[in-house]
Amino acid sequence: MLLSENKKIRKYLCLMLLILISLASCKKESPEPIQQYDEDKGIFICNEGNFTYGNGSLTFYDPAEGSVSNQVFYNANNFPLGDVVQSMAIYDNKGYIVVNNSGKIMVINIDNFTHIYTISNLTSPRYIEFISSTKAYVTDLYSPYITIIDPATYTITGNIYIGNGTEQIVKVGDNVYVTGWSHNNKVYKINCNTDLLTDSITVAKQPNSIVKDKHNRIWVLSDGGCQGTPYGQDTAALTCINTCPFEIEKKFRFPSMETSPSELLINLTEDTLFFINGSWGSGTGNQSGVCRMPVDAAELPSEPLIPEGIRLFYGLGIDPENSDIYVSDAIDYVQKGLVFRYTASGEKKDSIKVDIIPGAFCFK
Repeated sequence: MLLSENKKIRKYLCLMLLILISLASCKKESPEPIQQYDEDKGIFICNEGNFTYGNGSLTFYDPAEGSVSNQVFYNANNFPLGDVVQSMAIYDNKGYIVVNNSGKIMVINIDNFTHIYTISNLTSPRYIEFISSTKAYVTDLYSPYITIIDPATYTITGNIYIGNGTEQIVKVGDNVYVTGWSHNNKVYKINCNTDLLTDSITVAKQPNSIVKDKHNRIWVLSDGGCQGTPYGQDTAALTCINTCPFEIEKKFRFPSMETSPSELLINLTEDTLFFINGSWGSGTGNQSGVCRMPVDAAELPSEPLIPEGIRLFYGLGIDPENSDIYVSDAIDYVQKGLVFRYTASGEKKDSIKVDIIPGAFCFK
């Protein structure tokens, strides 16, 4: 009798448990509240996130208030940006966030960070350059094409065959100049009116960044490649190229094979270059850090303006209004990174905690 009663009790308890589970599963989930933003001026920081983890994010920093807001895209839209947030550009009051490994560009309202449109079906996009109100070029790491996009309709309208992957891009007059970074040593010239590749020039291995100076010359920074690859390694170099005629004016070779400089930028008056002098390892001793160089200089800087020390400098930004320097510390590529703010003369002003692998800056 007792055994029978125990079975009844167990059956009753099991039935009640099933009912509770059923009720819990039927409960409607409340959506996450969407945070409201209304930002005026400030700096967007693209946090790449960990490769294949889909945890790239966007930070907004207001230097006037000293306030920092992380995860602003997710908080404004309740869904993530994607995998490897590579770069961002602003055009017509909209932000174009290039999400590399997700093969897309996320278009946002730059005042409240809300999502407007997703441009998809890209291979491995890196940077975007706006040519007109109906044309923009998107470079790509793995595609042999540069993609043409219409910003008015957010549609892909064509492509330009290069034959290799492309990286950074700058416009001078009716032409754009594009670096072919990975396993490449070319700078390509494209006519913006015809969308045709018209010329190329050979520079040092792996040109990673490019800017235009006040003389309408372009400057190209090459990291020289890395050891242990079939492509091999060369000495890093900074190359100055005349745009008319399209030829090299001067080239500065870095003294050490360990040097792998990156992030070439220029100030608003286009008379001073900035770049990170680093390496694939842990730095290059006393030479490692943020360097400053006038465009009319006769040699490379002998020492950095901002020494790297024990930090891992990764991304660089120059404020177009006051030439403040923003440099990111990726730390170990796993934990949340830091961004340091300096004056144009190298005096530290601020530091902020951002997200994983802060890499690119975009100024509003």
